[in-house]
Amino acid sequence: MSRPGCRQAIVAAATALVDSDHAVTLRAVSRAADVPTSAIYQHFPDPTAILLAVCHEAFDELEAAVLGAPDAYSAGLAYLDFAVLHPRRYRVMFGAADLSSQALRLFTRVLPDPGRALTFWLGLHGLADQRASIRRSPQFTVIAPRLITSLVSQESSS
Repeated sequence: MSRPGCRQAIVAAATALVDSDHAVTLRAVSRAADVPTSAIYQHFPDPTAILLAVCHEAFDELEAAVLGAPDAYSAGLAYLDFAVLHPRRYRVMFGAADLSSQALRLFTRVLPDPGRALTFWLGLHGLADQRASIRRSPQFTVIAPRLITSLVSQESSS
């Protein structure tokens, strides 16, 4: 049974499970998507593949936000905003799926020099990772603009 939109319903259900910090199991996804477990196998071989689809979809969303920014500073803010809005998804993206090489390629589109892009992304990722782990630190809103300004300034002066 593969109804139209079944794959997207599975990914959406798995995304909701990740965001609510629940395990992405076939049974949990099946219940959340309201599809039989057998229907999941028509689209994904196992829960790992479902999780990878969640990560790639989230990365597409992150990429659109970063590349939609008018400048490097705004791109940095967009990256950090994504991590703040989706902390669990962010941790899975750079933990279980490890999309760091894709993120680095993304930032070479913001800053064409690979060394500069690496420095910029590592600074952002370090702060975003801490923010996703620590949660509601009031210092984050103060540190983020300072970090981005520092990284953009270093990029401009190099």
